[in-house]
Amino acid sequence: MEKKILIVEDEKRLRDLLRDYLLKEQYSVDLASDGEEGLEMALRSDYDLILLDVMMPFMDGFDMLKELRKKKDTRVFIITAKTMDDDFVEAYSIGADDFIAKPFSPKILVLKINNLFARLEYEKDELKDHVYGRLRINEKSQRVFVDEDEIFLSRKEFELLLLFTSNEDIVLSRDTIIENVWGYDYEGDLRTIDTSIKRLREKLGEVFTYIETVRGYGYRFKVKEHV
Repeated sequence: MEKKILIVEDEKRLRDLLRDYLLKEQYSVDLASDGEEGLEMALRSDYDLILLDVMMPFMDGFDMLKELRKKKDTRVFIITAKTMDDDFVEAYSIGADDFIAKPFSPKILVLKINNLFARLEYEKDELKDHVYGRLRINEKSQRVFVDEDEIFLSRKEFELLLLFTSNEDIVLSRDTIIENVWGYDYEGDLRTIDTSIKRLREKLGEVFTYIETVRGYGYRFKVKEHV
């Protein structure tokens, strides 16, 4: 989904320059020339990010941010020529997410914005459930469900399951499994791997057949639709 950014900046040259850079990155961009206009737009629409100047007519950036925070938690980057510590403290204390001091490179600002959205997408992806047939895994919370029933795995069993699901339909040798779950310095018996996988299958219940034995080589995770 296209990200929406609002630029609130009274200096037209900088406002247009930032817009052009962001449009090249495929962002949707709206412009406001003062705090009052920016606040009205920010409350009327849902933006993924607001680039907010401080020194503006009618309503400055700090006052706009204070009013915005009463109703919305939109991410805000403060942009200002002020560089005193007190200004940084005030910006963060009223809810700014980042602080960009003028003069700055528009290319660097765009990179910061790209990194912000990439990090948010990664965190969002981590929080969501990954579904494999009747099996559902949340890596962040380390919870596993078969249909709606939660199953409880040991740490090694959970790591085994993640290794299998992240290599779906790929045959994994016992050596590969040892290296990825137990580590290169593992000195135990290879039968430990088979025993651990047997316990994991038992806990998976009806979907135990998702983990196939490939005789003479190792194991493969493959979703079967009619388990």
